[in-house]
Amino acid sequence: MKSVYIREYKHYSQSEILEFLGNNDEIFNRLQEYEIVAIDKDQYIFKFVGVIILENYVINCYPKYIPNTDNISSDFKQVLNVIKKFKKVHEDFAYENEELEDISFNLLSLMLFFIEDYYENGIYTNIQNILEINGNGEINWDRTINDNFALIKDDKPYYTELQTKYKIDDLYDYFRLLHEYIITDCSKRLEKANLLDYFDLMHVELSDKSLNDFGDKNFILTKLEKELNVEFNTHKQKLLKSMHAYISNKNSFSNENFLTLYGTISYYNIWEEMCSQVFNNKLKKKLGDIIKDTGNYNSKSRLIDIIEKPNWKSYEGFSKRAKETFIPDLITFYNGDFIIFDAKYYNIRFKNNILGGQPGIGSVSKQYLYELAYKDFIDFVDFRGVKNAFLFPTYGLEVENRGFVELEMLHGIGLENIQVIMLPAREINQLYLDNKKMDISRLNL
Repeated sequence: MKSVYIREYKHYSQSEILEFLGNNDEIFNRLQEYEIVAIDKDQYIFKFVGVIILENYVINCYPKYIPNTDNISSDFKQVLNVIKKFKKVHEDFAYENEELEDISFNLLSLMLFFIEDYYENGIYTNIQNILEINGNGEINWDRTINDNFALIKDDKPYYTELQTKYKIDDLYDYFRLLHEYIITDCSKRLEKANLLDYFDLMHVELSDKSLNDFGDKNFILTKLEKELNVEFNTHKQKLLKSMHAYISNKNSFSNENFLTLYGTISYYNIWEEMCSQVFNNKLKKKLGDIIKDTGNYNSKSRLIDIIEKPNWKSYEGFSKRAKETFIPDLITFYNGDFIIFDAKYYNIRFKNNILGGQPGIGSVSKQYLYELAYKDFIDFVDFRGVKNAFLFPTYGLEVENRGFVELEMLHGIGLENIQVIMLPAREINQLYLDNKKMDISRLNL
């Protein structure tokens, strides 16, 4: 398979995009329908980070903060592991509470699920209960008493034959063998697409069977549906539904217009979550858990609940609070300061008297208002000071405090200007993957 690398939000001509897609206009149109490819200034951009697989093409879309492909293999592998962790928390595609007919299909996610689940839980198993006479297993007293005559001596019953039982895994169970075939098939497909290493997976070969060995498609699906009706273990139900989805779409794999992908069109959400984790976000913590004396504040309320919601009033006396209000990305405390961070997934250019790629006025004004929203709480707790900052990803190796953005009319009423912090994205990625924190002192706030 041919692999190519595409930079998120880089401008490409239509001919360049079609070359990546093997000149397949239908795939090109579908990518636009999915909002993965969009037109911008008479050129095209990929609004996607992750992997797109076509019949003979693998398109690896890397984040916009990576400027070139010099170290793309290690960089992209790290990014895919970040996406995998994020999806594991937020996108359970494995159908726990879905009916079969409501399940959407994504081949690549499904293949990864089968192999990772195998590493964690092993093969689908059905247990056989084996009965023996005078065996070494546990005595089945009900059957022993009901099926045999007892010899009575000194008013005590003695049985010459004991019904015993033990359990074994059925190695030739239909669903176990089908599961082994699917895992092997997934491994081969990922290996063909050169994706096993990217996801830190090893090749798995458990079966030498073909799909035809299990019957035709309708027979297999009917068997799976019947097994689902009698299986109540949550994990086994998940596996059966996943196998059903895989077999249902098996014929589409060889379709020249078949497309599957693994990634996101909203990498900014992942950047926000990474910053939230590495800087110990307290926004959704209960006040009673983060300060000793909550005063008039409800100790069970969260920091996020303190922000005032708009109150809609009529001149006739009607009054109603809105359900929503503006919400900062990240609140934390450090060295006596109340710190307001906003994770900004922008490629800001901020040097040599050139400014570009910066957030708009709405983002700037809201960031000031976050401080104003918490003013009473800040005064109550008596924080030493307030720090306010935008957090941008960079491909560099060090944290850089590059300056600040100011609205004089808001700074003039005592609100802190918003500092511009460049964070080394590769380090943030790894901290996120390792569940570690970054020392806030490095930000030089």
